[in-house]
Formats: sequence, structure tokens, C-alpha cells
Amino acid sequence: MLRRLQHSIVAVSLAVASSYAIAQVPATDIQQWSQFSVVDQVKPKVAFTGFGEIRLGNNASQFDEELLSGGVVYSPKRWLSLGSGYLYIHANPNLSGLNHESRYYTEATFKAPAFHGFVLSNRVRTEVRWLQVPSGSKFTQRYRERIVLERPLTIQHTTYVPYLRYEKFYDMLVDDWSRNRYYAGFSRPLVQRTALEVYYMHQDDHYFHPFHKNAIGFNVTWHLGKEGHK
Repeated sequence: MLRRLQHSIVAVSLAVASSYAIAQVPATDIQQWSQFSVVDQVKPKVAFTGFGEIRLGNNASQFDEELLSGGVVYSPKRWLSLGSGYLYIHANPNLSGLNHESRYYTEATFKAPAFHGFVLSNRVRTEVRWLQVPSGSKFTQRYRERIVLERPLTIQHTTYVPYLRYEKFYDMLVDDWSRNRYYAGFSRPLVQRTALEVYYMHQDDHYFHPFHKNAIGFNVTWHLGKEGHK
């Protein structure tokens, strides 16, 4: 009887803590994302990739998430790339409702031939996810599809690559298309083997807070290897 009472108290405490944490997550947020990536082109068709990213939320005034990832990309054809990797997230539950996440993913990217300078690509990705949230642990899977349209432009001897990007998410937790992301940005070389990407991202989420998210992002990518960025 005493043990059953203890279990009931623990269950109620977890429910209250979970409700409190979810209540603290804002419905709309403005964020700033900063990422540093490394691409090591070990062979003409094989590259190792990795990145670290910091995301600030609550109007870019408070830590939200930090991400660490590593993977490998195999490109057997000019129009096809295959990839796989691992990603770890440490998060602020008061902003995202998440404590930690471990994620394994596989993906394929298809690129159409250039048409009047425009390049269209489509990436499909499957994810296996272990989530640690205030209410406990969850296991789920997710499918993502991302379409990118870009066109290189040369301005004063510097090549800029403006792009538009759209991504949608199918989440098995809710068994529905749960999220949409819209990007507009550009990339350009900085110094030898290093490129800068600047973008704006708007996210609509139908089930999870924040329901609406706007982010300004900066990515710096460093290319290694003899076959690396030129």
C-alpha cells in the first residue's frame, strides 16, 4: 500500500513538472543560430562532415539548444549523394520542451541538371530519435523532405549563391506532417577553403512549441582535403 502511494506521488509530481515546463515554452520566438562546419573530402566521392551549432532563443537573449553532429557522405554520381550520421542535442526545456536528444539519420540528395543557371535539389532524410523531455524518455522516428532552388551569381569577381529552401517534417509522435520550414539566404567564399552562409528561416509547427519560430542564421564551413573546396 505504501509503495503504491509512493508511485502515485511520483507520477503526479512528474505530471506537474511536465505541465510547468510546457507552460514556459513560448508560442512564438525569435532566434539566432550560429554554426561552424567542417567538410573533409578524403576521396573524390567520399567526405566526412561535422558541425557544432548554438541556438539562442527568447528573442535571441537566452540559450536554447546546442547541437553536435558527425557523418559521412558518399556521392557516386554528380546528381546523387548518400549520407548517414549522428546528432546530439542539449537543450533548454523552458524554451524547447526538450532536455537532450540522440539522433541517427540516413539521407539521399538528388540534384537536377542546371537550367539557365538555376539548380534544383531534393533531400530526403529519415531519423531515429531518442528524446529526453521533462516528463520522461521518448522514442520516435521522423521523415524530412527538403527542396532547394539556387542560382550562382558573380558580383565584382565574387561568386554568391542565393537560394530558397523549403522543408517539411512527418513526425511519428503525432503521425502527421507536423512542421514546415522556409528559408531564404545566400553563401559566398570568405578566404581559401572557407565559405559563409547567411539566411533567414521561418518555421510553423502544428503540434510543438514554439508554434512559430523566426531565426537569423550564420554558418561558416571549412573545407579540408585535396579534393576540398577551391
